Amino acid sequence: MKTNFVCFKLSKTVIILALIILVQIVVIGIEIKEVLETKNLEQIQSNINKVENNVENMVENSITQIQESNVIKEEQEEYVDMPRELKGYKVIGKLEIPKIKLSTYILDHTDKKTLKVSITKLYGPNVNEVGNFCMAGHNYRNNKMFGGIKKLEKGDKIVLTNPYGKSITYEVYENYQTDPKDVSSLSQETMGEREITMITCTAGAIKRVIVKAVEIYD
Repeated sequence: MKTNFVCFKLSKTVIILALIILVQIVVIGIEIKEVLETKNLEQIQSNINKVENNVENMVENSITQIQESNVIKEEQEEYVDMPRELKGYKVIGKLEIPKIKLSTYILDHTDKKTLKVSITKLYGPNVNEVGNFCMAGHNYRNNKMFGGIKKLEKGDKIVLTNPYGKSITYEVYENYQTDPKDVSSLSQETMGEREITMITCTAGAIKRVIVKAVEIYD
């Protein structure tokens, strides 16, 4: 009986040790699995980052190529049959009004110096873009300035050409005089139409002469 009790006690101890070892093996297995999963996740994340970086690089390269292509295209197409500058000032378009025999270039901004050279952009979008393209000019009586626009009537034609050589014909629909402080003619509410506004002054700068025209559709 004593021998059997000892054997039973040893067997119980062996079973307990075996269970402990088994539990440790399971725990170690779980830890190893977690480590492997972590490494896999890290590897997956690393691969995702690489893919994202590759995609970003591809997009950046594509954008750069498109921008470079557009720059080259603009350089090739810009300033067709017109100078880039006039007396040191940037030219952004050409204005022609057959009725008063006016043919002149448009400078990119308005100040005392540019107004002495040619017609200037006062406000609004670029030449021939949707909106109200506003121009200012002195009332000098020559074929370069706005001295003759007061003679324009409804239906008279005006041609505007942008630096890319695209011309659009506009038709006068209004010609009036207003107070120098009145800036309502500069409004950009054109209902999606292309319009132009030409502004000059009367003798003595007492009033402003405003001529407005809208694009003619074929």
